[in-house]
Amino acid sequence: EQWYQRRVRGSIVLLQIIMVMVPNVTVPMNFGRNLLTSPTHNNLILNTSEGGEVRASSVILSFNSPVIGHMTGELHMTSVEMLEFTEEAVRVFVDAAYSGTAEEITRTVFRDVNKMSQVFEVSWLAEKCTEYFKGVADSISTASYPDVLFLFEEAAYVFEMAKSRQLVSVAIEKIQELKCKQQFLDQYLENAESLSTKKLDLVIELAGSEVNIVVKNMTRQLSEQVPGAVFSVSTRYVLDNSDLYLCRESNRDLFDNLFTILENTAPDFESIRWVLQLHKKSQYKKEEGVSSNVAPVAGSSVTCATTCNIFSNLYHAFDMNLSFDDLLDWLSISDQVTNVLMALEALRTWVLHKESIKDAISLQTVNQSVVTNKLVQIMKTRAWLKLPHSTNSFVVWLYGDVTLSPLCVSDKEKCSYVDIQCINTCENPLSLLSGEATLVFQFQHPDVTSCDKPGKCGFVLKTVPGERKIKLCTETEDYYDQPVHFHDQVRAENMHLYFVITNNYFQPLIWLHWINTEECADWGLNNLRGTFRILYKI
Repeated sequence: EQWYQRRVRGSIVLLQIIMVMVPNVTVPMNFGRNLLTSPTHNNLILNTSEGGEVRASSVILSFNSPVIGHMTGELHMTSVEMLEFTEEAVRVFVDAAYSGTAEEITRTVFRDVNKMSQVFEVSWLAEKCTEYFKGVADSISTASYPDVLFLFEEAAYVFEMAKSRQLVSVAIEKIQELKCKQQFLDQYLENAESLSTKKLDLVIELAGSEVNIVVKNMTRQLSEQVPGAVFSVSTRYVLDNSDLYLCRESNRDLFDNLFTILENTAPDFESIRWVLQLHKKSQYKKEEGVSSNVAPVAGSSVTCATTCNIFSNLYHAFDMNLSFDDLLDWLSISDQVTNVLMALEALRTWVLHKESIKDAISLQTVNQSVVTNKLVQIMKTRAWLKLPHSTNSFVVWLYGDVTLSPLCVSDKEKCSYVDIQCINTCENPLSLLSGEATLVFQFQHPDVTSCDKPGKCGFVLKTVPGERKIKLCTETEDYYDQPVHFHDQVRAENMHLYFVITNNYFQPLIWLHWINTEECADWGLNNLRGTFRILYKI
């Protein structure tokens, strides 16, 4: 055993010497697949989903990935958590690094390999993934729903993850070439409830001037809805962002039928008000050049509409029976968790729950230093953005203080987030959110370079009574008697609402899906004085 360990250490030292002596290795390079099975070379453990494990050379991966180079060379990590990726995909990723080719990519592993190439900054592999995707599109000659679904879903995933439209253009152009737009959308929108707003944006973009395809599907779903049921977020989003003026001009019967159903099924006053506003907007042709959630591609005629104003991040829930370590692992892979603030709120919610049931054994498993290091690692693996410097003094109580400073940019670094504070303080935040309330924020979006409107730039948020929802106010009448005015560049989808009490302690909001007023009191979440804040992604 000692001999084996000496061989391993010697091999690692030799490889490190090679890195120093040959600093200008150009990848992709064929380092040799024969090294994949070498126990002496493969000193780095890659932990994959479902308990899988792949071994690889830290040096070979570092030549390909500056991120892994930093992890192993500067942070001295001997293992990397890749828990959101399958073992099969990680093996293809490692094979690519060793062989300098991407010939092992298949449809099954494409998403994971493509994401790994982005997360770990393997630029040549990212280009190969794009080439593979284009090759798949070129190979499709007949309109098969599974084939078209693969193109659309993978393009949408990259659009959501990396904000890249490269695959979107390929997918939409292929669907237009196959002349299967209506066939695809009719089937795809059967599961509209499960679609993210980004995917719905792409649905609207794909429909383009054929907006009636989308409107017919929404009308059918509304007609099948149980009487008195609340309009779904997806239905409201699609109708808010579709060009209903074009629908009205091209198919008046369809337009009238839509609004007849909306008016007859609106379950409450707020919904009726929304229907009236929607009908009012549909009477006017959208101006060219007004900002929109979607961007046109070749062959697609897309007009603009207002953004969806309902917050999508309130409220979620997770399994409170998870151990603390299992919760950390879940946060590292869950699609529900999209930024480090959400992860912190989940951890704080778990601690509150364990404190309320006096589960001292579980609470003793919380190690504050481990939490911070784990969150830093998750941020790197999932490519989450760092928090703004203005939040570095905030503290979250996880059975001991944990500061946010390691998760924030320095005062000299640029940040893709802006932290916006509500102009008035608040007591009993959860009680306020369950009733009727107005929150006012001052904020000038960077895209608003000049403004001559009276008052300050900003936005107003209002609760939706009885539904535990929050909406961004976008109509002129919402800003009467308010100290701020609204600009269309502000988007609800870019907002994350959170609460900080006066002593800079961070309190959870978004994971309290199931909690009632009595439980809020038990948890000590009422009688808190502080401010609502918005983490806004630019």
